[in-house]
Amino acid sequence: MIYNNNIIKRISLSIILCFLLSCHPVFPPPPQTSPDIKNKYIIGIQDNLQISVWKQPNISVTVPVRSDGQISIPLINDIQAAGRTPEQLRKEIAKKLEKFIEEPTVSVIVLSINSLKVTVSGNVNSPGVYKIGGESRLLEVITLAGGLNIVADPNRILIIRKQNGVEKYYQVNYAAILDGEDIKQNIIIYPGDSIVVP
Repeated sequence: MIYNNNIIKRISLSIILCFLLSCHPVFPPPPQTSPDIKNKYIIGIQDNLQISVWKQPNISVTVPVRSDGQISIPLINDIQAAGRTPEQLRKEIAKKLEKFIEEPTVSVIVLSINSLKVTVSGNVNSPGVYKIGGESRLLEVITLAGGLNIVADPNRILIIRKQNGVEKYYQVNYAAILDGEDIKQNIIIYPGDSIVVP
């Protein structure tokens, strides 16, 4: 018997979702926007950074953010870049360089942005990886993925977000957003988030 690949994929996804929901029966409420980072760019994986240290050409480097979220800099080796603003990273690098250089002057420039992506999977019309820009909310991202298909469950959309190396799970009632019952659930979606529609 020949099985349709799409049917097999949907069955597999349903099994995974059942497992996730059984392992995480109680989800925290959707996260609210953090006011201190709302309007600041957060460095992400695959971004290219230029790290300049004044009068220190041997330490100044242009580096990509690796898949583990870190970059490598002479003298201080690996340092976490993903999840920080350029200013936060600049301060951290300068602090670590103080062991080797007196009052180091450091600048961090994001040369290219490659990390503004989210993954939408499950029962949407066009699952895939999508680039987002600025402040994107759940409603916009679901629309990018072509909206929910006819078998989707809009009451149990799952958002998976990695925070400090740990995956966090949030359940959102998409129907409540569309009906205007709970517009607060139309949360901001951050680069790296995964949205799973059962």
